[in-house]
Amino acid sequence: MTQETTHAETHGAAGSGSSTGLYLIFTVTAAFVAAMASGLSLVLAIAPWAMFMGWIAYFTRKPSPAEGLRTYVCVVIGLSLGAISTLAVALLAPMLGALALPAVVFVIGSVVIVTRGLPWLNNLLGYFIGLVTFFAAHLEPTLATISELAGATGLGSLAGWVAQIIESRTRRAVRA
Repeated sequence: MTQETTHAETHGAAGSGSSTGLYLIFTVTAAFVAAMASGLSLVLAIAPWAMFMGWIAYFTRKPSPAEGLRTYVCVVIGLSLGAISTLAVALLAPMLGALALPAVVFVIGSVVIVTRGLPWLNNLLGYFIGLVTFFAAHLEPTLATISELAGATGLGSLAGWVAQIIESRTRRAVRA
């Protein structure tokens, strides 16, 4: 079995016979879950793009509830570090001028990168997704902002988990 075959089977790639049917079912299911999550985002007045950042984060590791939760914590820490970075740049800019941003990026980048040694919260992509989400939102660095973005990314993580759990249970049912 080649790596491509393993990857294709793991992610429900199209093949012949019944695997093509499963591929289509998984595709439609994931699209339906994404549509429902984006609609719920609008109802809750949450930016759908921020929800999808949580969905993306969920799939940065092998999908599971435990990994999803750990990744979500990394995303929220990343959001918080984004707010801290914004405050730090504003605080240091009068003293350091144009060097404030590189100095803060160095410190925050070091903090994030050192987390790779942590046993449970070592998802660097999760931290960086949180940072990027915070900066892309262009919101004030407040607890309310962090909470809002944490809610949005949490909804996305939950939607990713729902799509993954439906696929997983369908695979088990087909094998039985």
